[in-house]
Amino acid sequence: MVLRVFGLKEETNYGEDIPTEGITPDWHKKVSKGSFKLNDEAITFGDGSRMNQFARPGGAKPTGSIEGKVDLKRIGHTLKAFLDQYAFTPAEEGGANVHEFWGSESSDLHSFQGVCTFDEFEKRIKGLLLDSLKLEVSDEAMTMSEEWVYQNQEIQKIDQATYDVREVEGAIPIMFYDVLVELDGNTPPGVCSNFTFEGKNNINQDNVSGLGSRFPQAKPQAQKRELTQSIVSTLRSSTLDFIKKAEHGDNTDTPSNCLVSKLSIKLIISICENTNERLEMFFPDCLVNVEYEASESDEIETTFNLSSLGSGEATKNDGTKVTTDMYCKLITDVGEITPSTE
Repeated sequence: MVLRVFGLKEETNYGEDIPTEGITPDWHKKVSKGSFKLNDEAITFGDGSRMNQFARPGGAKPTGSIEGKVDLKRIGHTLKAFLDQYAFTPAEEGGANVHEFWGSESSDLHSFQGVCTFDEFEKRIKGLLLDSLKLEVSDEAMTMSEEWVYQNQEIQKIDQATYDVREVEGAIPIMFYDVLVELDGNTPPGVCSNFTFEGKNNINQDNVSGLGSRFPQAKPQAQKRELTQSIVSTLRSSTLDFIKKAEHGDNTDTPSNCLVSKLSIKLIISICENTNERLEMFFPDCLVNVEYEASESDEIETTFNLSSLGSGEATKNDGTKVTTDMYCKLITDVGEITPSTE
Protein backbone atom coordinates (compact mmCIF):
# COMPACT_ATOMS: atom_id res chain seq x y z
CA MET A 1 0.00 0.00 0.00
CA VAL A 2 0.99 3.60 -0.55
CA LEU A 3 0.58 6.27 2.13
CA ARG A 4 2.39 9.52 1.36
CA VAL A 5 0.87 12.53 3.05
CA PHE A 6 2.13 15.69 4.72
CA GLY A 7 0.45 17.56 7.56
CA LEU A 8 1.04 20.82 9.42
CA LYS A 9 0.09 22.60 12.61
CA GLU A 10 1.50 25.84 13.98
CA GLU A 11 3.77 25.77 17.01
CA THR A 12 3.32 27.97 20.06
CA ASN A 13 7.09 28.20 20.48
CA TYR A 14 9.84 27.33 18.06
CA GLY A 15 11.05 23.74 18.37
CA GLU A 16 8.68 22.80 21.20
CA ASP A 17 8.64 19.13 22.17
CA ILE A 18 6.74 16.70 20.02
CA PRO A 19 3.85 15.20 22.03
CA THR A 20 4.39 11.63 23.23
CA GLU A 21 1.30 10.47 21.33
CA GLY A 22 2.55 12.14 18.14
CA ILE A 23 1.63 15.22 16.15
CA THR A 24 -2.01 15.82 15.24
CA PRO A 25 -1.89 18.17 12.26
CA ASP A 26 -4.69 20.52 11.25
CA TRP A 27 -4.89 18.52 8.01
CA HIS A 28 -3.04 16.11 5.75
CA LYS A 29 -2.46 16.54 2.04
CA LYS A 30 -1.26 14.00 -0.49
CA VAL A 31 2.13 14.77 -1.99
CA SER A 32 3.77 13.87 -5.27
CA LYS A 33 7.23 14.20 -3.69
CA GLY A 34 8.39 14.46 -0.09
CA SER A 35 11.81 14.39 1.54
CA PHE A 36 13.17 15.41 4.96
CA LYS A 37 16.79 14.84 5.95
CA LEU A 38 19.18 15.91 8.69
CA ASN A 39 22.15 16.70 6.42
CA ASP A 40 24.51 15.53 9.14
CA GLU A 41 27.24 13.83 7.14
CA ALA A 42 29.72 12.06 9.37
CA ILE A 43 33.14 13.62 10.03
CA THR A 44 35.95 11.12 9.41
CA PHE A 45 39.42 11.04 10.96
CA GLY A 46 42.48 9.48 9.37
CA ASP A 47 45.48 11.44 10.58
CA GLY A 48 48.74 9.66 9.81
CA SER A 49 47.06 7.04 7.64
CA ARG A 50 45.90 6.53 4.08
CA MET A 51 42.67 5.17 5.52
CA ASN A 52 39.94 6.79 7.58
CA GLN A 53 40.19 5.30 11.04
CA PHE A 54 37.30 6.89 12.95
CA ALA A 55 34.08 8.81 12.41
CA ARG A 56 31.76 11.02 14.45
CA PRO A 57 28.39 12.60 13.58
CA GLY A 58 28.56 16.00 11.92
CA GLY A 59 26.49 19.06 12.66
CA ALA A 60 22.87 18.88 11.47
CA LYS A 61 21.27 21.43 9.16
CA PRO A 62 17.91 19.73 8.58
CA THR A 63 15.98 20.51 5.39
CA GLY A 64 12.86 19.18 3.70
CA SER A 65 10.95 19.51 0.47
CA ILE A 66 7.33 18.90 -0.48
CA GLU A 67 5.62 18.96 -3.88
CA GLY A 68 1.93 18.62 -4.63
CA LYS A 69 -1.27 20.20 -5.87
CA VAL A 70 -2.82 23.40 -4.50
CA ASP A 71 -6.27 24.01 -2.99
CA LEU A 72 -7.77 26.97 -1.15
CA LYS A 73 -8.53 25.03 2.04
CA ARG A 74 -4.92 24.31 2.94
CA ILE A 75 -2.83 26.99 1.23
CA GLY A 76 -3.39 29.38 4.16
CA HIS A 77 -0.94 27.48 6.37
CA THR A 78 1.72 27.72 3.66
CA LEU A 79 1.17 31.45 3.17
CA LYS A 80 1.35 32.06 6.93
CA ALA A 81 4.60 30.11 7.05
CA PHE A 82 6.09 32.07 4.15
CA LEU A 83 5.06 35.61 5.09
CA ASP A 84 5.71 37.18 8.49
CA GLN A 85 2.41 39.06 8.99
CA TYR A 86 -1.07 37.55 9.43
CA ALA A 87 -4.52 38.93 10.23
CA PHE A 88 -7.84 37.11 10.57
CA THR A 89 -11.34 38.53 10.26
CA PRO A 90 -14.16 36.15 11.25
CA ALA A 91 -17.14 35.82 8.98
CA GLU A 92 -20.16 38.00 9.40
CA GLU A 93 -23.55 36.40 8.98
CA GLY A 94 -23.80 34.79 5.57
CA GLY A 95 -20.18 35.59 4.75
CA ALA A 96 -16.79 33.86 4.88
CA ASN A 97 -13.65 34.20 6.96
CA VAL A 98 -10.91 36.48 5.65
CA HIS A 99 -7.25 35.58 6.10
CA GLU A 100 -4.62 38.18 5.20
CA PHE A 101 -0.91 37.60 4.81
CA TRP A 102 1.76 40.13 3.89
CA GLY A 103 5.47 40.67 4.03
CA SER A 104 7.11 43.20 6.31
CA GLU A 105 10.58 43.77 7.76
CA SER A 106 10.26 41.12 10.47
CA SER A 107 12.80 38.29 10.17
CA ASP A 108 10.92 36.13 12.71
CA LEU A 109 8.74 33.69 10.78
CA HIS A 110 5.91 31.51 12.12
CA SER A 111 7.12 28.00 12.94
CA PHE A 112 5.24 24.73 12.57
CA GLN A 113 5.30 21.06 13.46
CA GLY A 114 4.69 18.54 10.70
CA VAL A 115 4.34 14.89 9.81
CA CYS A 116 5.38 13.25 6.57
CA THR A 117 4.59 9.60 5.88
CA PHE A 118 6.66 7.17 3.84
CA ASP A 119 4.35 4.14 3.51
CA GLU A 120 5.69 2.22 6.51
CA PHE A 121 6.71 5.04 8.85
CA GLU A 122 6.24 8.72 9.56
CA LYS A 123 8.66 11.48 10.34
CA ARG A 124 7.52 13.81 13.12
CA ILE A 125 9.18 17.15 12.60
CA LYS A 126 9.46 20.21 14.84
CA GLY A 127 10.70 23.72 14.26
CA LEU A 128 9.58 23.88 10.62
CA LEU A 129 10.26 27.19 8.84
CA LEU A 130 9.39 27.78 5.19
CA ASP A 131 12.50 28.84 3.28
CA SER A 132 11.10 28.97 -0.25
CA LEU A 133 7.81 28.60 -2.09
CA LYS A 134 7.02 28.07 -5.76
CA LEU A 135 3.60 28.09 -7.44
CA GLU A 136 3.16 27.22 -11.10
CA VAL A 137 0.20 26.72 -13.41
CA SER A 138 0.00 26.18 -17.16
CA ASP A 139 -2.46 23.76 -18.78
CA GLU A 140 -3.36 21.48 -15.86
CA ALA A 141 -3.55 21.75 -12.07
CA MET A 142 -1.56 24.35 -10.14
CA THR A 143 1.44 22.83 -8.39
CA MET A 144 3.28 23.97 -5.28
CA SER A 145 6.87 23.28 -4.23
CA GLU A 146 7.93 24.00 -0.65
CA GLU A 147 11.46 24.04 0.78
CA TRP A 148 11.65 23.86 4.57
CA VAL A 149 14.31 23.99 7.26
CA TYR A 150 13.65 22.43 10.66
CA GLN A 151 15.03 21.84 14.14
CA ASN A 152 14.76 18.07 14.76
CA GLN A 153 12.75 14.92 14.05
CA GLU A 154 11.44 11.59 15.27
CA ILE A 155 10.70 8.45 13.23
CA GLN A 156 7.84 6.12 14.16
CA LYS A 157 6.45 3.01 12.48
CA ILE A 158 2.82 3.31 11.33
CA ASP A 159 -0.01 0.94 10.45
CA GLN A 160 -1.52 2.09 7.18
CA ALA A 161 -4.80 0.32 7.90
CA THR A 162 -5.45 2.37 11.04
CA TYR A 163 -3.56 5.57 10.26
CA ASP A 164 -5.76 8.63 10.81
CA VAL A 165 -5.51 10.74 7.65
CA ARG A 166 -7.14 14.11 8.33
CA GLU A 167 -8.91 14.88 5.08
CA VAL A 168 -10.33 18.32 4.29
CA GLU A 169 -13.88 18.37 2.97
CA GLY A 170 -14.32 20.46 -0.16
CA ALA A 171 -10.60 20.74 -0.96
CA ILE A 172 -10.63 21.10 -4.75
CA PRO A 173 -7.38 21.17 -6.77
CA ILE A 174 -6.89 24.49 -8.55
CA MET A 175 -6.96 24.22 -12.33
CA PHE A 176 -5.66 26.67 -14.92
CA TYR A 177 -9.16 27.88 -15.73
CA ASP A 178 -9.64 28.94 -12.10
CA VAL A 179 -6.75 31.43 -12.41
CA LEU A 180 -6.67 35.00 -13.71
CA VAL A 181 -3.72 37.38 -13.91
CA GLU A 182 -3.78 41.19 -13.98
CA LEU A 183 -0.94 43.54 -14.91
CA ASP A 184 -1.44 47.07 -13.63
CA GLY A 185 -5.11 46.21 -13.06
CA ASN A 186 -5.68 44.97 -16.62
CA THR A 187 -5.79 41.57 -18.27
CA PRO A 188 -2.48 40.97 -20.06
CA PRO A 189 -2.67 41.06 -23.86
CA GLY A 190 -2.73 37.79 -25.77
CA VAL A 191 -3.44 34.37 -24.27
CA CYS A 192 -1.62 33.67 -21.01
CA SER A 193 -0.36 30.10 -21.01
CA ASN A 194 1.82 29.99 -17.89
CA PHE A 195 2.21 31.72 -14.53
CA THR A 196 5.04 31.07 -12.08
CA PHE A 197 5.74 32.57 -8.67
CA GLU A 198 8.93 31.93 -6.74
CA GLY A 199 9.71 33.31 -3.31
CA LYS A 200 12.72 32.86 -1.05
CA ASN A 201 13.20 33.80 2.60
CA ASN A 202 16.92 32.94 2.55
CA ILE A 203 16.79 31.56 6.08
CA ASN A 204 20.22 31.56 7.70
CA GLN A 205 21.08 28.24 9.40
CA ASP A 206 24.74 29.10 9.94
CA ASN A 207 24.52 30.92 13.27
CA VAL A 208 22.07 28.76 15.21
CA SER A 209 24.27 25.80 16.19
CA GLY A 210 27.18 25.93 18.59
CA LEU A 211 28.90 24.27 21.50
CA GLY A 212 26.86 21.67 23.31
CA SER A 213 24.61 20.39 20.51
CA ARG A 214 24.88 19.39 16.87
CA PHE A 215 21.29 20.50 16.21
CA PRO A 216 19.96 24.06 15.85
CA GLN A 217 19.81 25.69 19.30
CA ALA A 218 18.02 28.89 18.28
CA LYS A 219 15.38 29.85 15.75
CA PRO A 220 16.95 30.67 12.37
CA GLN A 221 16.09 34.11 11.05
CA ALA A 222 14.92 35.04 7.58
CA GLN A 223 17.15 37.32 5.55
CA LYS A 224 16.35 39.26 2.37
CA ARG A 225 13.04 38.17 0.85
CA GLU A 226 13.21 37.59 -2.91
CA LEU A 227 10.00 37.41 -4.95
CA THR A 228 9.79 36.80 -8.69
CA GLN A 229 6.90 36.21 -11.06
CA SER A 230 6.74 35.09 -14.69
CA ILE A 231 3.91 35.27 -17.22
CA VAL A 232 4.02 33.69 -20.68
CA SER A 233 1.62 35.16 -23.25
CA THR A 234 1.14 35.18 -27.01
CA LEU A 235 2.26 38.29 -28.88
CA ARG A 236 -0.49 40.67 -29.97
CA SER A 237 -0.42 44.26 -31.20
CA SER A 238 -1.58 45.43 -27.78
CA THR A 239 1.47 43.75 -26.24
CA LEU A 240 3.65 46.47 -27.72
CA ASP A 241 2.85 48.97 -24.95
CA PHE A 242 4.07 46.50 -22.32
CA ILE A 243 7.18 45.69 -24.36
CA LYS A 244 8.05 49.39 -24.70
CA LYS A 245 7.54 49.93 -20.99
CA ALA A 246 9.67 46.90 -20.10
CA GLU A 247 12.52 47.71 -22.51
CA HIS A 248 12.47 51.52 -22.51
CA GLY A 249 11.28 52.29 -18.98
CA ASP A 250 8.12 53.98 -20.30
CA ASN A 251 5.68 53.70 -23.19
CA THR A 252 8.00 55.57 -25.55
CA ASP A 253 9.69 54.70 -28.83
CA THR A 254 13.20 55.20 -27.43
CA PRO A 255 14.84 54.09 -24.18
CA SER A 256 14.64 56.40 -21.19
CA ASN A 257 17.81 57.80 -19.70
CA CYS A 258 16.61 57.49 -16.11
CA LEU A 259 13.40 55.42 -15.81
CA VAL A 260 13.00 51.76 -14.94
CA SER A 261 9.77 49.99 -15.74
CA LYS A 262 7.51 48.95 -12.88
CA LEU A 263 4.15 47.18 -12.85
CA SER A 264 1.78 45.71 -10.31
CA ILE A 265 0.68 42.12 -10.71
CA LYS A 266 -2.30 40.34 -9.17
CA LEU A 267 -3.12 36.63 -9.26
CA ILE A 268 -6.80 35.84 -8.69
CA ILE A 269 -7.96 32.29 -7.94
CA SER A 270 -11.65 31.42 -7.74
CA ILE A 271 -12.93 27.83 -7.90
CA CYS A 272 -15.99 27.55 -10.15
CA GLU A 273 -17.49 24.81 -7.93
CA ASN A 274 -17.34 27.12 -4.91
CA THR A 275 -17.40 30.81 -5.78
CA ASN A 276 -17.54 31.72 -2.07
CA GLU A 277 -13.82 30.97 -1.81
CA ARG A 278 -11.18 33.15 -3.38
CA LEU A 279 -7.46 33.94 -3.16
CA GLU A 280 -5.83 37.15 -4.33
CA MET A 281 -2.05 37.45 -4.41
CA PHE A 282 -0.99 41.05 -5.02
CA PHE A 283 2.49 42.34 -5.75
CA PRO A 284 2.05 46.13 -5.83
CA ASP A 285 5.41 47.26 -7.20
CA CYS A 286 7.52 45.07 -9.48
CA LEU A 287 10.43 45.61 -11.81
CA VAL A 288 9.71 44.09 -15.20
CA ASN A 289 11.61 42.88 -18.21
CA VAL A 290 10.39 41.04 -21.27
CA GLU A 291 11.76 38.22 -23.41
CA TYR A 292 10.64 37.23 -26.92
CA GLU A 293 12.18 35.57 -29.93
CA ALA A 294 11.22 35.06 -33.57
CA SER A 295 11.86 31.51 -34.73
CA GLU A 296 10.94 30.25 -38.20
CA SER A 297 7.19 30.78 -38.62
CA ASP A 298 6.27 29.80 -35.05
CA GLU A 299 3.93 32.04 -33.14
CA ILE A 300 5.89 34.47 -31.00
CA GLU A 301 5.51 34.20 -27.24
CA THR A 302 6.38 36.94 -24.80
CA THR A 303 7.61 36.20 -21.29
CA PHE A 304 7.22 38.93 -18.69
CA ASN A 305 9.67 38.46 -15.80
CA LEU A 306 8.95 40.52 -12.70
CA SER A 307 10.69 40.97 -9.37
CA SER A 308 8.96 42.56 -6.39
CA LEU A 309 10.01 45.73 -4.63
CA GLY A 310 8.96 46.61 -1.09
CA SER A 311 7.89 50.13 -2.01
CA GLY A 312 4.26 49.51 -3.00
CA GLU A 313 1.06 49.68 -0.98
CA ALA A 314 -1.75 47.19 -0.50
CA THR A 315 -5.14 47.88 1.05
CA LYS A 316 -6.15 45.49 3.81
CA ASN A 317 -9.63 44.21 4.50
CA ASP A 318 -10.22 46.92 7.13
CA GLY A 319 -9.28 49.69 4.70
CA THR A 320 -5.85 50.43 6.14
CA LYS A 321 -2.80 50.37 3.90
CA VAL A 322 0.45 48.49 4.33
CA THR A 323 3.74 49.00 2.51
CA THR A 324 4.81 45.60 1.26
CA ASP A 325 6.23 43.50 -1.55
CA MET A 326 3.49 40.84 -1.32
CA TYR A 327 -0.05 40.79 0.05
CA CYS A 328 -2.48 37.85 -0.01
CA LYS A 329 -6.17 37.80 0.82
CA LEU A 330 -7.79 34.40 1.29
CA ILE A 331 -11.57 34.14 1.61
CA THR A 332 -12.68 30.74 2.85
CA ASP A 333 -14.65 28.90 5.53
CA VAL A 334 -11.42 27.70 7.15
CA GLY A 335 -11.01 29.02 10.68
CA GLU A 336 -8.18 31.11 12.11
CA ILE A 337 -4.74 29.55 11.76
CA THR A 338 -3.38 29.31 15.31
CA PRO A 339 -1.25 26.90 17.36
CA SER A 340 -3.32 23.81 18.09
CA THR A 341 -3.68 22.30 21.55
CA GLU A 342 -4.22 18.80 20.14
